[in-house]
Amino acid sequence: DGRKNALDIRLINPDLPDSEGTKVNLCVDNVFKIWDETADKRLTQLIFCDMGVPLTPEEKKKGVNKFTVYDDIKEKLIAKGIPENEIAFIHDAKTELDKDRLFSKVRSGEVRVLIGSTSKMGTGTNVQDLIIASHDLDAPYKPAELEQRRGRMVRQGNKNKEVTLFRYVTEGTFDAYNYQILENKQAFASQIMS
Repeated sequence: DGRKNALDIRLINPDLPDSEGTKVNLCVDNVFKIWDETADKRLTQLIFCDMGVPLTPEEKKKGVNKFTVYDDIKEKLIAKGIPENEIAFIHDAKTELDKDRLFSKVRSGEVRVLIGSTSKMGTGTNVQDLIIASHDLDAPYKPAELEQRRGRMVRQGNKNKEVTLFRYVTEGTFDAYNYQILENKQAFASQIMS
């Protein structure tokens, strides 16, 4: 619950109102600003979020109605003016062929905002060609997963010489604690390796 609260309190209680100052809303503002500023080059962005993922097809069939961060972000980006077809969820790519098609669209700038979890958008996600920014909305569990997220953008084949990595932290929540744990794990792993 502490992790959920740090991301968006509506993950705990969907009846609570949206708060203007959340990191989700800050991320939406940053994504839109960058999308607008790089429209001529059709540059792309990634948003990593391991909680509040989209409903599964089974949940949709059953009529499950719960708050998802992914849908919230998408709705807000569309409301700001980003066309719906330029926003995609990695979770919608069910097969390898679906992923290949989606990745091709991101590499060409047809899809300019790709949202996904670390596990689904980590290793094997080769979309780096036009990525100008990556946004981490929550902290993963392992230091290697932080590197996996960063590695989708900071890698050979990206045509942008400078990129921006955003890591969003909500003051006074479990966020700082989670990043401290990651730092401690990384320090321990580094000691063993050396």
